[in-house]
Amino acid sequence: MSLTKTAIDILIVVSDWLMPGIKGDDFLINLHKKYPKIIKLMLTGQADEEAIERARKHANLHQCIHKPWTEEELVEAIKTGMAKL
Repeated sequence: MSLTKTAIDILIVVSDWLMPGIKGDDFLINLHKKYPKIIKLMLTGQADEEAIERARKHANLHQCIHKPWTEEELVEAIKTGMAKL
């Protein structure tokens, strides 16, 4: 029996800002360079406006959601991001 690798299209990425080894704005900028069509969301309780603006400008950040966020906020941000596709 042969197993074949199936390609999965990633449509949206939700990233925290404060992560081990890399900040969310840098992660999303690197992601955008390689996969510009992916919709990008960032969650944060600590990012400053400069980091958020950098992600907007260089990663085409769809939305930044500030902690504590609600399920409704996250669902709405995903829906509006998906509507862009």
